[in-house]
Amino acid sequence: MGTGIPLLNDYKQEFFAKRFPQTILGGPKLRLGYDAPVYVYINQLILFIIPFILGGLVTLLVELDTISDVVGVILYGSLVLAFVLAANIISSIVQEKCTSDLTYPTKKNLFAEEDEIDFVSCCGVETYEFVIPRKKFIANLIIHAVLSGCMCGLSLWYLLPTTLNALYSNSMGATVVIFIFGWFTVLVAQYPLTVAAPPEPATYRTMDRWELSPLTRPFYVLVFCMFDLLYRYHSQATFSTTNQALHILFVVLPVLWTGGFLPPVDCFFLWLGEQVHIHLLGGSPMASDLRLGVLLLLSVGVYFAAYFMPSCLATVLVSALFGYLLSIDLGGLVNQIIHTCRSRNKVSDDQGVIAMDMRIKGFLWRWGVLEFLYHFIMLAFVGVTAGLLNVNSHTISGDVWRILGYVIIGFCVVEKILRDLQNVYIFFGLLRNWLFPKSSHLGKIFLDRRKMLKPLGVVRRIIVNWVAPLTMLGYASLLVTTSDPASVSVTTALSTATSVWYLFGVVRVFRAIWQNTVTSLLELSITHIILVTTTSTSELILFPILSLVIGLCLDRTIQFLNKLYFCVTVLITSWTDKKQRRGSTAALIGVSVFLFPLVLLMVSLASVLSAPLLPLFTLPLFVMGFPRPNKFWPENVGASANVNPDTMFYKQLAPVLSGTLGSAFADGRLGEAFVGNHYLLRFQDRLVWIMVLERGAGYCTVSIKGLELQETSCHTAEAARLDDIFEEAFPEKLGCSLNQYPLHTLALVDIEPVKTYSDARNVLTGIIDQPGSFDIVMSSFIKSLVWVLLHRVNQLKIKEKKKNLENASKGAGSENNNNLSGRISKASLHHNDRAVIAMETYAGRPSSSKQNKMNSSWGSLGSFTDSIFSEDEFTDRKKTNATKQEPKKPKTPTFGAPAKTVSKFDDEIEDLMNDFELGLPALDVKKKTPNVGAVSKFDSKKTSNGIFKPMTNLAGSPDFKCSHSVHISLPQKWRELPLEPSQVSRYMGKFPREWFKHVLGTLDWSGVKGPVNQVKEEVANDDVLTNCYSQLVMACYSIFDTNSSVGGANTLYKFYNGDLPWNAMLDWLSEDKELYKLVLKAYRYGFKMMLDQVLMGEATTPAEFEEYLTEFDRDWYIGLEKEEEWKTSVLNSVPSLFSLGHNKAQGTYSSRLLTLQEEMVYIGRLNSEAVKGQWANLSLELLYFTNDDEERYSIQAHPTILRNLTVQAADPPLGYPIFSSHPISIPTV
Repeated sequence: MGTGIPLLNDYKQEFFAKRFPQTILGGPKLRLGYDAPVYVYINQLILFIIPFILGGLVTLLVELDTISDVVGVILYGSLVLAFVLAANIISSIVQEKCTSDLTYPTKKNLFAEEDEIDFVSCCGVETYEFVIPRKKFIANLIIHAVLSGCMCGLSLWYLLPTTLNALYSNSMGATVVIFIFGWFTVLVAQYPLTVAAPPEPATYRTMDRWELSPLTRPFYVLVFCMFDLLYRYHSQATFSTTNQALHILFVVLPVLWTGGFLPPVDCFFLWLGEQVHIHLLGGSPMASDLRLGVLLLLSVGVYFAAYFMPSCLATVLVSALFGYLLSIDLGGLVNQIIHTCRSRNKVSDDQGVIAMDMRIKGFLWRWGVLEFLYHFIMLAFVGVTAGLLNVNSHTISGDVWRILGYVIIGFCVVEKILRDLQNVYIFFGLLRNWLFPKSSHLGKIFLDRRKMLKPLGVVRRIIVNWVAPLTMLGYASLLVTTSDPASVSVTTALSTATSVWYLFGVVRVFRAIWQNTVTSLLELSITHIILVTTTSTSELILFPILSLVIGLCLDRTIQFLNKLYFCVTVLITSWTDKKQRRGSTAALIGVSVFLFPLVLLMVSLASVLSAPLLPLFTLPLFVMGFPRPNKFWPENVGASANVNPDTMFYKQLAPVLSGTLGSAFADGRLGEAFVGNHYLLRFQDRLVWIMVLERGAGYCTVSIKGLELQETSCHTAEAARLDDIFEEAFPEKLGCSLNQYPLHTLALVDIEPVKTYSDARNVLTGIIDQPGSFDIVMSSFIKSLVWVLLHRVNQLKIKEKKKNLENASKGAGSENNNNLSGRISKASLHHNDRAVIAMETYAGRPSSSKQNKMNSSWGSLGSFTDSIFSEDEFTDRKKTNATKQEPKKPKTPTFGAPAKTVSKFDDEIEDLMNDFELGLPALDVKKKTPNVGAVSKFDSKKTSNGIFKPMTNLAGSPDFKCSHSVHISLPQKWRELPLEPSQVSRYMGKFPREWFKHVLGTLDWSGVKGPVNQVKEEVANDDVLTNCYSQLVMACYSIFDTNSSVGGANTLYKFYNGDLPWNAMLDWLSEDKELYKLVLKAYRYGFKMMLDQVLMGEATTPAEFEEYLTEFDRDWYIGLEKEEEWKTSVLNSVPSLFSLGHNKAQGTYSSRLLTLQEEMVYIGRLNSEAVKGQWANLSLELLYFTNDDEERYSIQAHPTILRNLTVQAADPPLGYPIFSSHPISIPTV
């Protein structure tokens, strides 16, 4: 694999050959890859060389003493400013004029390459567009011109021969070399300001929205010039050596830019701010750039407040109180306030964050009264402790601080032991921990065994969260003192320079003990050992300064060891793993070994600058990447992901996993949550990537990413190696066994139970293709439909009653209701069984219901001899203006077909009048009444949709034998059937009357007056109600029974998907979205019941059917994966989900079953420097080499450093995780 895959394909090699000279020269495109006129190159060279010509003339004038150096600087800067401004203004005017003249762009050569340009003339618009492209913003045109003038003016002063001779003791060689190469540095830095930024290997952002890239090179030139100004005007003796070294480094700047060692200007300030926040002010890397900026400003404010305090006591109190206050989760508090305000104002927000916050409940998960009280008590305790100990520091025995120092050392050792004893491996991951459970397959036994380790975690929580920080607080309060803490300032006896660093140390130590307690324990332990063993009186031995230096050295030492480990791992595995070998591997290893001191220097330099160690193309060829912030990627965390149908599983998992991580981090089972740590979680076929973004007092902030579910061979190969590592960690005979993969980038640390979905797929061959399966499904479907309809109607009536009670309590519209009832004829309340209740006929109203009844054969059905039906004005009015259209057979409707628009008010009035048998005064049906524009349903040959519908009329007011039946009567819109009675009557024998009565007993009758059991019995004996439901149920059944004679697996699958054979009943059903969903839901219930009965035995009693259906309603979603309800059910953690699929290629049918249950999740900690190094290489390859080949070498499987998974876990667009969460704050108390 390694030998056959090129690092860069031929096209990319040619592209790189054109791009690399631009990087060296700062932008001139001297190699285009196609024939271009000579003037294109001459124009670029002129723009490149003019600043040097102008600078040479001014330098000559200064050296000849014609003008002073200051005047020369101003003159040269003004000339360059005018030159840049004129060039860009002329180019902009020409391009603007051409743009206004041309309505659309044209391409003269249709066979030209995509980036090939047809040049017309030396001053043509295409030449200007190519040589001097327009700035995005007019303000940048002015800013870049001014910056060019300032940079070139100061650079002239920086490189004057007089300056260089004075700096290097009139050394002619040094002066000439620095002058020549120094001016080359100025030219390659100035050209981007005139034209545009060159392609940079050090690219941080994929899109340069604000045109910051041209500022990068000038910025570094100006930094060097600033040091020269300090040398000139502040202290030449102090900065002399520094200035000499910087002049030499100034000459090397083009090499550093070409190598990509210096960060872009925006990345530089973020990195610098983060380093200051961590190592000078005691803070932590932040989860976002905005948080970093705000916390940095607040921390700087605290520093100045502490510096200018008049007394030592005030300095200690300010440092201690704000040290605790700034270390708590203030970012989470601000986010919660913003989300609350947006939700109250109904402003759209990130639903994932809100849902996650709402679903996780517990102490410190959200800010509430208890959380504010806790932090207030802690803040008061911190202030009292620090104040009392500091003010009495001279009266307390001198041995107290020494005792506290030894206690801190003890806490450091105990915490480390307690943490390691809960991990799978101990002694730096080399030996298997014999206390850790020896088997992970038996979940309950494993958890019981691990409970024995729980006391270790509880003790560690107490130490890390309260005891150790307060001990270090007392220790620092006793050592940061003066002769009179209450009145004498800490800076009184110190020089200015020492005072600055001393106060940095004070502010840092009082904050770091809360922000990063475990690291502070180690820092203060080393500090105490040095303090009690040394007799030096150097200012470096002062406690705050010493702790600051030790903290910085510890951080860089840990980085150095991790980088060296990564370097050695890549060197060894590039040869031992045969698939990683290339033709050049042996040579590269030989060079690395021979030049190992140089490699070690590169590792050391990367560690000092906190920059990633970049393995070029992931080969054993190491260079230093440019320094970056800890979160590595420029965009906001969780801003984007490659969303696909599997994303919902990770979205459901994220809040559950967060709760598990909180407990694991607090106990120390995952080790200490150091910022920058990466964890990889493995269970079933899923992989979760977790990165620690922020750490503070009682919390840590993480990002959770979900990786694709093993869709590539590389992904599968690396996942298989992870499984091997996890299995080797649990050998059959557990003793003092060694780690079989000591060089692997991942170390297994823990196994945690997490409640998530298990995914099972089964082929249904031999089940749904059995001859009797169709009959079982249809039989179960009838019972399911009865269950679904009755329970749905019951729910609707209960909601309606609650709504009416709420309206009644408000007194809304009560007078209107009374007037309406007063106009209703009392005769209509006492009609006999054969009376016809008619509505007043007026223009546009259908004819009387008696005429409709005579036109229909419905009265011949014996089951409805006890019922009286009348046409309802409010329903029929909508159908009187039906237009005559040609019959057109519509397409089979899909699931979720749009329902017919019906007035909600009309439906409510109709239900109210029909259920209580109310109507308007009866009329003489023999009397001729005008019928203007009225069309009878039964006389009309076509309905509004152009389909012939012989109507079965259920829209009247049933004369229920039981007064309580109205509480479950069918809604008005479900009482009209487009079938002849004969079409329904042949199915009536299949209606399960006993099951219908049984389901009635399961409904909620709490809103009915009277004994519940008596009400149930009376309603069950109401034949009119039974007949209403039987007609609707069997009419719906007739749709599915169309192909019963040829029912098979394909028919069952089509019906399950809602692909139903068309008929008039289906057309009517599809108009009602709610009823359509209920019918399809009932069919899917029936299908699932068929599978369960075939596999587990037939259900014979109503109680068994009730158990099935109750569980389906409560714990199941049965549908299709493509439906939105499927995703919603997963996100809502519905216990079980079922879907049906069909593989057309293989001709098989399969089921998918998702079950919410506890899964044992393996958690491994990755080498953070290995991740950063591969991500840095990924950024270089894609953004500079544009090597986006999906089969490139650097993305192939590497089982040791997990190359493919690491690339996938990068932020889009370079990586492709399918889920990426926003920063999640997890309490660790």
